[in-house]
Amino acid sequence: MFKFRTPFDIFLDNLRIKELSIIMAILMLIIIIVKLPFIYNRLSNKMHSEMHNHYNLWEHPIKEVLFLEDDDVVMKLDINKDSELINQNAGEVISRGIDINILFIKSGETKIRKKLSKHELKLGDKLFLYGNKKEIEENFSKEIEVMNKNNGSLE
Repeated sequence: MFKFRTPFDIFLDNLRIKELSIIMAILMLIIIIVKLPFIYNRLSNKMHSEMHNHYNLWEHPIKEVLFLEDDDVVMKLDINKDSELINQNAGEVISRGIDINILFIKSGETKIRKKLSKHELKLGDKLFLYGNKKEIEENFSKEIEVMNKNNGSLE
């Protein structure tokens, strides 16, 4: 006997609703299992250890590499025309015993990493600092104030 099929019936057959429902149920079950706290924590720890085992240090986020704490920052500091740092060696700028390091100095297009302490700071130089935010703000308050006026924010 011939069974009359509507276009809607043909459409449903082509969508394979039964197969798709089974696949959706399996995926939902996997999501629920992965979201269980025990499984989630175990997978998270495994992925984290895999990342450390398989990636080079330079491929990690700067916050992880430098072991930044809540009060640590990496900051760019512009040497402006009113700066007291002009004509000083970079080594003289950072007092002994404070928690600030110069990562590098950008002078024009040149990035200076070697012999930082001997580099004489000039107008337009940019110091890239790493250290305690409070100490950086205390030691470079004038430069930061000028940068805030010019840019509206710190970098």
